[in-house]
Amino acid sequence: MSLEEAVGQSGDVRAELKRRLNLRELGGLPAEGGRRVKPGHLYRSGELTDLSEGEFRLLESLGLAFVCDLRTADKGAEVPTPRIGEAPYLQLPVFGGNFSSGEIPKLLGQLAVGGQLDNPLPGIYRQFVTDEHTRGAYARLMRALLEAEGRPVLWHCTVGKDRTGFAAAVVLLALGASEETIAADYMATEGTRPEATERILAQVGAVLPDERVLGFVRSVLGVSPEYIHSALDEMRRVYGSTVGYLEQALGVSAEERRLLRERYLE
Repeated sequence: MSLEEAVGQSGDVRAELKRRLNLRELGGLPAEGGRRVKPGHLYRSGELTDLSEGEFRLLESLGLAFVCDLRTADKGAEVPTPRIGEAPYLQLPVFGGNFSSGEIPKLLGQLAVGGQLDNPLPGIYRQFVTDEHTRGAYARLMRALLEAEGRPVLWHCTVGKDRTGFAAAVVLLALGASEETIAADYMATEGTRPEATERILAQVGAVLPDERVLGFVRSVLGVSPEYIHSALDEMRRVYGSTVGYLEQALGVSAEERRLLRERYLE
């Protein structure tokens, strides 16, 4: 196989992983001082399921220092994360931001009593900032990133949107990215994993063919700048600034942020 053919096949595999699993990287995003995130180093994804041989080989070729699973233990047991080469597997469960067909009975109960189907995601994103367990999970993720010493890493949750999107925001904050860049990366999830979204909508629609419910589910499964800005605003409210959040909540010092920028920016 020629180099051109190998590169072309790799590009096709990456495109399919992005479309199907929301697997993409932060490489190329602007950061502090006109610098950019190094390509091929910081990866985010939905759960790594139903991988083809070519997809698995591509993931092995990334040379990952670790794979971090932000899903809960029961979800990790239900859909295990495959071991990628020799990369250690870290399970750092974060609760919230995980709608599935299992939520249908709760929706039925709310409708039965005439309740409102309020979008929970802005509140969930604020809880990402303030919940003690969640702070601990993201603090451990940042510690693992520091210990990776510049090697490539990957973190994921179920869809690669909420828990994973917040993790990407935290990493980008540490690298000195602007909030506009963080929001743009977050919104790039829009349109990915269409089959998974349609499957959940079909499951809900089969039980609750109510447009109010389907609209609610679409909003929960989708992305909105409001969600990630809710988290950033909560950082400022509780810690005075986003830097204050990194330092006080996650324990990432100015020197450690300098190290991360030295290792992951070009």
